[in-house]
Amino acid sequence: MSPSFSFASRALRRLAGQRTMLTLLAAAAFGVLAVTGARGYIAERLAIEHERLNPQRPMIEVVVAKRDLPPGTPVDAETMAVRQMPVEFAPGGAIRPESFEHIAGARLGQPMRSGAPLMPAALEHGRDGSFSTRIRQGIRAMTIQVDEVNSVSGMLQPGDRIDLMFTVRPPTTPGAPPADELTAPLMLDLPVLATGSQVVASGEPAGAGRPFTAITVEVSPEQAQRLIVAQRSGRLTATLRHPDDRTPVRAAALDVGTMLGLHRAVAPVPVRRNSGPEIIVGGRGGPLRAVEAAAPALTPAPTQSAVAAALPTVLSGLQAGEAR
Repeated sequence: MSPSFSFASRALRRLAGQRTMLTLLAAAAFGVLAVTGARGYIAERLAIEHERLNPQRPMIEVVVAKRDLPPGTPVDAETMAVRQMPVEFAPGGAIRPESFEHIAGARLGQPMRSGAPLMPAALEHGRDGSFSTRIRQGIRAMTIQVDEVNSVSGMLQPGDRIDLMFTVRPPTTPGAPPADELTAPLMLDLPVLATGSQVVASGEPAGAGRPFTAITVEVSPEQAQRLIVAQRSGRLTATLRHPDDRTPVRAAALDVGTMLGLHRAVAPVPVRRNSGPEIIVGGRGGPLRAVEAAAPALTPAPTQSAVAAALPTVLSGLQAGEAR
């Protein structure tokens, strides 16, 4: 066998081995691609089936029991928790987290299972579960009368926050014409504890307000005293705030003349000096001279503009201690 023939034979064998290796590598690569594609396809199909069997539902947060609770258990952060559940599964009237502060401190009138939503009917209505237990220490609850306008068309609910506007007709001097009514902010950012006899937000859609003639607000003892005076002296009007709005309001009194720009500066009334009896003044060794006794100065009656300008100073005392 010639050397050239043996060399060619070895080259052919080497080339055949390389082809076999390349074929095996290609087969392995195609196998990996097939497995990856099949796995992605299966995962996609599983996701589609999971979405079909478990569609996305709107969720709602409700207050639930942390554990099994016997009757008489206090309702507080140690016994209650917040849980999300689909809206269609949430029982109507379940206590929402934003209304929890109004029932905190009450006691259960019936047992609750762990995870069960808290319902108003589960609360005890005896002494320990009375409305007074929901009032914070050092705070007072005061009820004021309202009409349809002051109740924001009946859409106020417990948990809302309001401003109270005070309207009063200032007193005038005897014989003077009656003054125009003045309106100014009285108390700001007051929490509403109850509307009528409702102490928990109903959760009804907007516009489904319930009629009532009184609202109960949370005030300090000093604010309660001022509120009594304001109710007996004039009218109160409630304005609804956004729950996150804590913007203060400038205490500026406003009457119809000021609003329309009708008030003008009033020239001061000149003080007339009436001639009085002559008084002889002098003494030994000095000339006599006569002086005129001046009549007492007359103070002009207060004008409407002066009353309007003075009212913010009066109301500032009423508003003291309103922001906490």
